[in-house]
Amino acid sequence: MAMHMKLQMKLSQQLIMTPQLQQAIKLLQLSRTELEELIDQTLQENPVLEEGMDIDTYPSEEDNTQDSTDAPETTTDTEAFETAREEKKEEKDQDEIDWQQYVEQIDQFGGYSYRSSGGGGDDELPSLEATLAQGESLADNLRWQLDFEVLDQLEYEVGVHLIGNIEDDGYLVTAIRELLQAQPDLHERIMQRWSTIPWEVEVAPERFGWKFLPERATQVRRSRKPEPPVFEEENDPEEPEPEVLEVRHEVGCFVEHVLECIQTFEPSGVGARSLQECLLIQLRHAEQVDSLSYRIIEDDMDLLESKDLRRIARRQKQELDDVIEAYKHIMSLEPKPGRSFVPTSAHNYIIPDVYIYQNAGEYKVALNANGIPRLRINQYYRELCDSMAEDGQLTKEYIQEKIKAGQWLMKSIEQRQKTIYRVTKSILRFQEEFFDRGIHFLKPLVLKDVAENIDVHESTVSRITTNKYVHTPQGIFELKYFFTSGIEQGSGEAVSSKRIKDMIQHLVQDEDVKTPFTDLQIAEILYHRSNIKVARRTVAKYREALNILPSNKRKQLF
Repeated sequence: MAMHMKLQMKLSQQLIMTPQLQQAIKLLQLSRTELEELIDQTLQENPVLEEGMDIDTYPSEEDNTQDSTDAPETTTDTEAFETAREEKKEEKDQDEIDWQQYVEQIDQFGGYSYRSSGGGGDDELPSLEATLAQGESLADNLRWQLDFEVLDQLEYEVGVHLIGNIEDDGYLVTAIRELLQAQPDLHERIMQRWSTIPWEVEVAPERFGWKFLPERATQVRRSRKPEPPVFEEENDPEEPEPEVLEVRHEVGCFVEHVLECIQTFEPSGVGARSLQECLLIQLRHAEQVDSLSYRIIEDDMDLLESKDLRRIARRQKQELDDVIEAYKHIMSLEPKPGRSFVPTSAHNYIIPDVYIYQNAGEYKVALNANGIPRLRINQYYRELCDSMAEDGQLTKEYIQEKIKAGQWLMKSIEQRQKTIYRVTKSILRFQEEFFDRGIHFLKPLVLKDVAENIDVHESTVSRITTNKYVHTPQGIFELKYFFTSGIEQGSGEAVSSKRIKDMIQHLVQDEDVKTPFTDLQIAEILYHRSNIKVARRTVAKYREALNILPSNKRKQLF
């Protein structure tokens, strides 16, 4: 049999994710603050980079003069971004890679997925917001109060464990049984104390039994049916399930004793397991255990939630006026005792990445160049690299590597700014009526529309619109705000979901609080007033997205 040799050529495409390309993709999704942090860090790590104006990376002042007098003071007109590189293009190496093309190819093939800084990568630094000084937390406040209590070592450790499981709103949502099951050593130490010092000598278990009853562990283990024998060759023997720790009732009473101590701390109501217990704790602090309000919360919490005051009056055998006064008092209590320790967003400031302004009746787009350092390669290192002798080859290679990394960073930043500019221009074309007349004229828009308009991949539009803000005549919005779904109408037109949400919000704000609109009534009002057909279930979905309660919860009696 004769042997034959054949030579075949096969053409294939392979995507290679270089560190430089990963950096370019990452820059697209970085917020303005994160970009500034990255540039500052790079300036410290790369000695060949310095702040300045690099003509190879940024447009020149001559290219930036058009409409500069009409733009906001903190911006520079970026029309030159489209032409600067063509006008001042220098000779490039033939082996230079078009990174934007690679990004689009990788997005199409799914070869790379960027994880935001919140993903927790080892090489990721915390954001600037994460490094800001924080106020005193609820846990810190409770720990401070616990230090002043007269407790032994075991009680103190149990108190620390309980405080560590209290949520930011002040509630203990984890059952005591589960807390003890997660700490078997703590459970064993409490049992050892029980054996040495009977609990009845200090506090009777019945005192706290009513709280612990719903959380008692069953005393009967689940019976397991014997399984038929199997051959080891067919199936490996299954490992036995770990036995669940049986929480003793006396241990639960001990923990309840410590929890009751924590419930005396400020803010009043902290450490409660439910809204009912939270309100009762507050009334006990106010020494109103014998009040009508206390009895209503303890006995008729279900009727209180439905605001059925007449039925409460019949159950409590009290006059309706007295029940109304008790109801008003209950409404004055704090349902979330940890609310005062939750930081608010009142002092969050937004620096827009791009501006949309009007000039001579025409809308213009300008990037905000303030705060982002202009980078350039230090000329000294360029000359040093060119004049270095052969004996300094390692040093020369190091400088060349740093220069190439710096050039790539500058090009990536430039491409990022260009992409923001192009995406904003495209949004302006689709949503120009919104900038003229407001939210009711916001059109349905998806990422694909903008991607096709500027000839990029959808994922690029998604990255570039994340955590980027635009200043417009209608206010400051995230770029993602302009992408909204639509509801088809009978005429063939689509209405933006954001418009419908805004109309629902205004209807609820202007409604009679004693007779609030139901979801069906809101749907009917939208149809009669604006000729918008929307189902009741859609109204309910949008209402929940706006954090608006249903009509029976919004109803006010007085």
